[in-house]
Amino acid sequence: MRSFIILLVLIFCMSSIGAQTNKSIQSNTSKPFILGSIEEIQSAQLGEKRILNIYLPDGYNQADTIRYPVIYLLDGGADEDFIHIVGLVQFNNFSWINRVPKSIVVGIANTDRKKRFYISDHNY
Repeated sequence: MRSFIILLVLIFCMSSIGAQTNKSIQSNTSKPFILGSIEEIQSAQLGEKRILNIYLPDGYNQADTIRYPVIYLLDGGADEDFIHIVGLVQFNNFSWINRVPKSIVVGIANTDRKKRFYISDHNY
């Protein structure tokens, strides 16, 4: 009985290895994942450029007079928290959940996060 179970586990492991797909085949059919727009601004206060990731809710039209709440993310880069927060906003404003109103999300990408954690000028 024990050898039968081991045999089943080995067969299962071997079948899952064969289920992996070839990356070259996936790249031909893949499409970009577009969640919003990317804007770049020059900050006079920081003396550097900053990237803004902006998500607009479904049905948003710049010509409309509808006003939306805005959520600002300080660690809002695409590789930081922007995607997670937009996902939560989208999920929570489904009609059957309706916990969060349709909102605009503005993620401010960080340039050098460690630089902001300490004081660089010791003459204070």
